[in-house]
Amino acid sequence: MKYEVKIKKLPKSETEIEVSLPAELLESARKKAIEHFGLILEIDGFRKGHIPEKIVVEKIGEGGLLEEAADILLKEHFPKAIIQENLDILGQPKISITKLGLGNPLEFKAVFATMPKFELPDYKAIAKSSKASVKSSEKDLEVTQKEIDDVLLQIRKNKAHLDWHKAHKEEYGHNHPEIKDEDLPPLDDELAKAAGNFKNLDELRGKIKENIIEEKKYREIEKRRAAIIEELVKKTKIEVPEILVDSETEKSLAQMKDDIERMGMKFKDYVAHTKKTEEDFKKELREPSEKRAKIQLIFNKIALAENLKPNEEVLGNEVKQIMEHYKDANEQSVRIYVATTLLNQEVLKLLENQN
Repeated sequence: MKYEVKIKKLPKSETEIEVSLPAELLESARKKAIEHFGLILEIDGFRKGHIPEKIVVEKIGEGGLLEEAADILLKEHFPKAIIQENLDILGQPKISITKLGLGNPLEFKAVFATMPKFELPDYKAIAKSSKASVKSSEKDLEVTQKEIDDVLLQIRKNKAHLDWHKAHKEEYGHNHPEIKDEDLPPLDDELAKAAGNFKNLDELRGKIKENIIEEKKYREIEKRRAAIIEELVKKTKIEVPEILVDSETEKSLAQMKDDIERMGMKFKDYVAHTKKTEEDFKKELREPSEKRAKIQLIFNKIALAENLKPNEEVLGNEVKQIMEHYKDANEQSVRIYVATTLLNQEVLKLLENQN
């Protein structure tokens, strides 16, 4: 079908569209909404999935049915309207329903970001010079005896802590006497076997050294990547769409809340303790969020210029794994997230391989 669409260009590479869907589509979607609720509702006296339409309507209400019907229509027809108008969306659109009522067209408005016009700098030359500026040598990957001893000491402390809890099963928290040096297990082959099924202490030491070297190599890669990205950001002029910055800010705030709750504190208590508001945190997160949005735009354009694409098999497998663990997640959103992550990895490989 041909969609009735009005398009308005906004500042900072944002676009607003108004879409009108025929009234008969809303009537059809309302029937689908009734079927949907009829399958999931649990009402005494009726078998699940066998609830009469009249009861469903009474239970959900006309407003709830129309909201579900509108959601059904938006999921199906918004992407098609975007394809019809050949619009390239970045990030999550902000969609609002402007007219909703049986017998009338469903009208909605959407505001979203599109790829801003900007020139890429010579990213290959930037990558090459930035890598050269982060000098590393074999000495940087050397492992000292102290580094190995520090890891062994931590292993002994962890073992002593675990042993204490095994001996005091009634104690679930960490409010127990401090573990002293004399409480630590001896540094011997038995410790190595308990630490990870190693044959002896020498094998454990070897594995620790190997892990430290790998960690140092990883840090060197991260330093080089950071130098390349910093120079790319500095030499690329982009007006970043506000919607992308807002989206990145919200993601950062959500991550902060998760981190705080994992530490056993409620976010509202943390806010009260810091004497800040949620808006204060958003303001603090805005600048780094804008930088991340800018980096993503640069990476998107490099991927386009180099015709880089994520591996479809890897993409499918990772999406499948995430959906198995988070069954309520939106599969399309998960796919976009994984595809973006994989594409960014391809861009970084390209940049790192500039010699």
